[in-house]
Amino acid sequence: MDDESIIELFFERDEKALDEVAGKYNALCSKIAMNILCDAGESEEAVNDTWLKAWKTIPPTRPKSLGAYLSVIVRNISLDRFRKKKAAKRIDDTLVSTLDEVAQMLPAEMNIERRTEQRQLIERINLFLKKLPKGQRIIFVRRYFYLDSIKEISQRYGYTESNITVTLTRIRKKLAAFLEKEGLL
Repeated sequence: MDDESIIELFFERDEKALDEVAGKYNALCSKIAMNILCDAGESEEAVNDTWLKAWKTIPPTRPKSLGAYLSVIVRNISLDRFRKKKAAKRIDDTLVSTLDEVAQMLPAEMNIERRTEQRQLIERINLFLKKLPKGQRIIFVRRYFYLDSIKEISQRYGYTESNITVTLTRIRKKLAAFLEKEGLL
C-alpha cells in the first residue's frame, strides 16, 4: 500500500493504518531505534511508541513523506529513552561518541530550548547539506541522523571505513566553518 493510502487510513481512523505502517516501516524504525538504544527490548518499545504517536498526530498532521515523519518520531523517542538511560548511567558509549562528534562544533552556552535559534540553526545546516555532493550528504545523514556506524556506512556504500571517517571529519570542519561564517558559532 502506498504512503498516501496509509495516511488516508489514519485520517479515517482505521486501525488498519497501524498494521500497514508496521508492515512497511518496521525495519527502518527498528534500525533507527536499535542504533540509538542498542537494546532489542527498548528498541521494540520505542517503535511501538512511534506507532502510537503517529496515531495521535495523524490527523491533523499530513506528512509529505510518511517514512521521514516516522523516522523523526522514532529517533526522538529513542533519544529520549537514551537520555533516561544515560541519567541512570546504563548507557552504551557508542552513541555518546557519535553525538559528541557533532556537538563539539556547537557552542556550550547554546540554549536549544529557544525555538527561533533552533529553527535558524536547522535551516542553516539544511542549506549546508544541500550544497554538499550527494554522496557526502548521504554519508553525513546516515551517520548523524540515522546514527549508522562507520562500518555499516562503509558496507552499504562500498567505501573503506577510513574513507568514511576522513569524509565525515572534513564535512564537520566545513560545517563548523559555515556555521561560524553564518554567525551561529
